[in-house]
Amino acid sequence: MKPGTSGVSVNPAFRSLVPKETKALASIDVDGLKSSGVYKRHKDLLNTPLLDAMSERIGVDPRRDVSNLLVAWNGKEAVVFARGGFDVTALETKMRSLGARPMGYRGYTLFGDNRESLAFLKRRVAVAGAGSVVRSEIDLEKNGGGGVSEELAARLAAVPRGDQIWAVSRGGLPFAEAQIRSDIQSALSNIVSYVDATSFGIGVDKGVHLNAEIVCISNEGAQRVNDALRGGIGLARLTTQDNEADLLRVYDAVQVSRDQQTVRVRADLSAELTDKLAARLPQIANRAEQMLRER
Repeated sequence: MKPGTSGVSVNPAFRSLVPKETKALASIDVDGLKSSGVYKRHKDLLNTPLLDAMSERIGVDPRRDVSNLLVAWNGKEAVVFARGGFDVTALETKMRSLGARPMGYRGYTLFGDNRESLAFLKRRVAVAGAGSVVRSEIDLEKNGGGGVSEELAARLAAVPRGDQIWAVSRGGLPFAEAQIRSDIQSALSNIVSYVDATSFGIGVDKGVHLNAEIVCISNEGAQRVNDALRGGIGLARLTTQDNEADLLRVYDAVQVSRDQQTVRVRADLSAELTDKLAARLPQIANRAEQMLRER
């Protein structure tokens, strides 16, 4: 079982760029994932035509060139940060060759338009988002004023140290305002009004370990969230086919508990079960791609 030591932090290269109005943060420590036993056993699953084509087109291979990713969400817009070993000069040349329109702003070059832009800041940080958002990030780079709020810092402290994938939020569920499928939005509507803050972490070593905390606005709200989560897991079990015993083991591994206004979710998946689930990833990816097309 994964040790319970707490506290993750935003990558130092991104920390001063986090807008003060940020409501949710999500991060992937790519280098940390690469050092895990799960990644070493299944890295060949990432050798897909889609990733190969993307790497060839934009000149960046996320499997090789990106070390850390962060997404910040203010309730309306997202900004994406990436850091890695990419060659900024070569990438800017590549962007121009693809026809991306360069725009100057305070000594930096933005590629794209007001709807979608990309810029390379100091410390090998790439920032992407709407044009106004990227310009605001350049302002933070120049003037300062960014940083992680106390509320989000408290949520970061609740995530087990070393978790390579995590998300935290204040003022509600993370990214709840984002455009998602109507059926998922309907399910979330049953609990979203009861949630005040969240923390979510996934640690990957030989297996996979999930820990989440949902802080609710009241004891009654926490009970509703607790019941909804338990009901969702129960429904998932009932709709699982008899030949999908591995999925049943995953549902059985999920533990939901409540302590006053806080609902906790925990799951520890063994290396054996993780390997069996990894074998299903191509099928899951195909379903996800189909869902995106149906949006």
